[in-house]
Amino acid sequence: MIRRALLLSLATMLVAACGERQSGASSTSAARREPARVQQGLWSGFPQGVPESFARGVTAANWFTHRSDVRLAPGWPDASDFARMHELGLGHLRVLLDPDWLQLNAAHPRYLDAGVRQAAAAGLMVVLAMQPSPEHKQQMGRDDAAIETLAAQWTQIATAFASIPVDRLVFEVLNEPEIEDIERALRIQQRLIEAVRGVTPDRVVVVGGAHFSDVADLVALRPLPLRGVVYSFHFYEPHNFTHQGATWGWPMWMLLRNMPYPSSPEALAPVVPTLAEVAREHAAWYGQQNWNKAKLATFVEQAANWSQRHRVPVWCSEFGVLRDAVPPESRRAWLGDARSLFESSSIAWTYFDWWGHFGLVAGPPGARTLDADVVAGLSLGAN
Repeated sequence: MIRRALLLSLATMLVAACGERQSGASSTSAARREPARVQQGLWSGFPQGVPESFARGVTAANWFTHRSDVRLAPGWPDASDFARMHELGLGHLRVLLDPDWLQLNAAHPRYLDAGVRQAAAAGLMVVLAMQPSPEHKQQMGRDDAAIETLAAQWTQIATAFASIPVDRLVFEVLNEPEIEDIERALRIQQRLIEAVRGVTPDRVVVVGGAHFSDVADLVALRPLPLRGVVYSFHFYEPHNFTHQGATWGWPMWMLLRNMPYPSSPEALAPVVPTLAEVAREHAAWYGQQNWNKAKLATFVEQAANWSQRHRVPVWCSEFGVLRDAVPPESRRAWLGDARSLFESSSIAWTYFDWWGHFGLVAGPPGARTLDADVVAGLSLGAN
């Protein structure tokens, strides 16, 4: 009853959102770079407008996750952010959603209502990406009851959103499953899709690979015998470059910094001696691997070939580079190479993140400044 009450107001406000889409949205969509696969037929059978909206987007990672961390509050987007996203030619906003936070009290659905309403009014398709805690994900890996708990939450959310047009709202049923068993991770997502489709049979859904959904996890998948499914992967290769300076994940990342892209032994030679001794061999190895566009292409090609082989659309739902410890010109170069590889392979993409250490923007709402290197790398605003 509590969960039902929490979600009761969602449908009304979000239906209003769809009615308030800006009249300019359709004209702007022509300027977006669409995946060529719209023409190649891999998106055949999807609702009209969905492939175009998927072409380019951005994530709001901590908007409806980690809400107790007040340091992240300046990153919560508002109407001015949504308008800016649309002006940049972005077609969708991917929103990570913590199901436990949503049901804590009756105020939380109202925050979600207002945000998605504003995003839809600005002409953006919204992708709600379920992000349970790591503990819940691990529990689902061994306990069917935990799967049913999340399936019940999806049923409630899908019911609340049932009146929202399928071209305006997409459900990513589980972000980064973090489960070792590939088949079980797929079965979990299939069960969650059943919960969604039991309410809205035509809702577009997203499935990702096991673990943290990288390219290797994608190509290990067997496509589900279902229509209207987009298959996603995350792209941060090589992590020692994109995550250098990170204060989470592998502790070594905190010790890596100022490493350039492209990499070579010569390019890393002046950097290696400046790092902590324990980090030097990792930086030197990064240089010896000669990371460049051609090497990145070997990963993107795997995703593209898998898509063509199975005749299903793929979407890079996350890619980006941390700002703080990376040479700006290297960040711009890596983003430009990754983005151009996706587009030349007709793969839709979503930049991670709108605000924060990966951010496309900095500063508080209403006073954002665009990161020039990200804008250039992503070729935003280009027709």
